[in-house]
Amino acid sequence: MTEAVTPTMALLEAPSKPKPPTAKLIEDVARKFGISPLRQFREMMRLCAGWRAMDFHEYYTNQVYRPELNLAEKMTYVGEKGSARLNRRLSPYQITGLRAFVRDKVMYGTLMATLGFPVPTVQAVFSKDRSYGKLRSLHDVEEIEAFLLNDARYPLFVKPEEGSGSVGSALIVALDREQRALVLANGKSIDLRAFAIEVETRYEEGFLFQDAVQQHSMMSDVAGQAVGSIRVVTVFDGDTPSCLYALWKVPSPSAMSDNYWQPGSMLAELDKMSGQVLQCRRGSGPDQEIIERHPVSEAVFTELRIPHWDEVLRMTAEAHRVLPKFGVIGWDIAITPEGPLIIECNANPHHMLYQLATGKGIHNPDFAEVFDRVAARADGYWQECKRKMKAERKRS
Repeated sequence: MTEAVTPTMALLEAPSKPKPPTAKLIEDVARKFGISPLRQFREMMRLCAGWRAMDFHEYYTNQVYRPELNLAEKMTYVGEKGSARLNRRLSPYQITGLRAFVRDKVMYGTLMATLGFPVPTVQAVFSKDRSYGKLRSLHDVEEIEAFLLNDARYPLFVKPEEGSGSVGSALIVALDREQRALVLANGKSIDLRAFAIEVETRYEEGFLFQDAVQQHSMMSDVAGQAVGSIRVVTVFDGDTPSCLYALWKVPSPSAMSDNYWQPGSMLAELDKMSGQVLQCRRGSGPDQEIIERHPVSEAVFTELRIPHWDEVLRMTAEAHRVLPKFGVIGWDIAITPEGPLIIECNANPHHMLYQLATGKGIHNPDFAEVFDRVAARADGYWQECKRKMKAERKRS
């Protein structure tokens, strides 16, 4: 059942800026976990310094205050800025000049499709000043409206050409011609003209209209129609990329996408060798909980194994080899009936997802040695580049 047609915004808004920890939060942690406010402050000060770069609110989001963690374990956690610093160490800017290309979802997706990797089918792209060759190009409100009314194949998944975190996305399941409205997966019905204006106003530099991905029945039976992608992080450790860790981003029952900051969304830790679910968590901070069953389907998470797992590992490793100078890449993978499909490639994967899903810091002993090897490989690339540049200057 859909709601009445509304002219309000359809696209997912970015989360509000995190607020500093409140006195109540500090007191609640002290009372529940036996960690005094002074000790909390001392730990936050240590974690915000240096490469970890953890903001105060991230100390609570990641539950770093937990008394079962010793100091060495707490120091393995990073904040968002620390995660980005780690990624720059593994994929230095000096040798990864293709970052802008990777962020461009149209161009990168087209390259991967040309190379034979499965990616979502793009029906059209909106941009005020770009065209896209044989892809359908839309340039104003009227063209967006005409496409959605006459030529689009539903269901559609729509999202900005650049960006992350599902911001600006929506799953459109149908067109209501009589009402001239778009029916969204969350049950809302949005005025067609208002939606076209929203796209032009918010995303004039680029916006995609794609075929909605049909996910494997195991995934939809457990979590519903919104695609719950698999976050696979690969590292170029030695001669061949390999999986560092893998998570299943389980959408909230009321969501149109799988981003974890939406209320009710879940994160499942996966065994990277088998695709078996090891645990699933919902929420963050003191309110985070480990959940055994999906809240709607009641499927037991630890009894689940992601289909086509061997192909997931093979495909992400092979895709990473397309960009061999990147030491780390995060892949969002949809599991379809036919096999895995690359939704997006992220040169700056947010490792806080790993910390939230596992209760461990990203710089844990199992990963630290891997990071050192990947960073050393990247430094070798950079030293070779400098030698070549020096030799070129001498010749000129």
